[in-house]
Amino acid sequence: MESALTLRKTAPPELSEQSHAIHRVSALEVEIGHGAMSTMKRAMKEVAAQTGVSYEDVMRGLSGHMYWVASTGVLVCVIPLPENDLYLEIPEDFWRIRELSQATH
Repeated sequence: MESALTLRKTAPPELSEQSHAIHRVSALEVEIGHGAMSTMKRAMKEVAAQTGVSYEDVMRGLSGHMYWVASTGVLVCVIPLPENDLYLEIPEDFWRIRELSQATH
């Protein structure tokens, strides 16, 4: 599970190629599996420690920059940092789009 998430220093090719359908998604639309979320939080704590950016700022930045690559199913999270952005890739087996409630009141 731990190796399922990929942290990159350069943008994944899918974000720059025109041949891929990229959809920006909100953190409220995304549900990340428990194991992947735990791994992601540990990784973001390490990013915060290495960059001097607070963990809260790293997580806030991460949640505002999420992209679903339709052709691969990967969720790419951009982590904006002062020096260089980082890119976290979450494979399709570890996240999903939340289902909207069909209940009416």
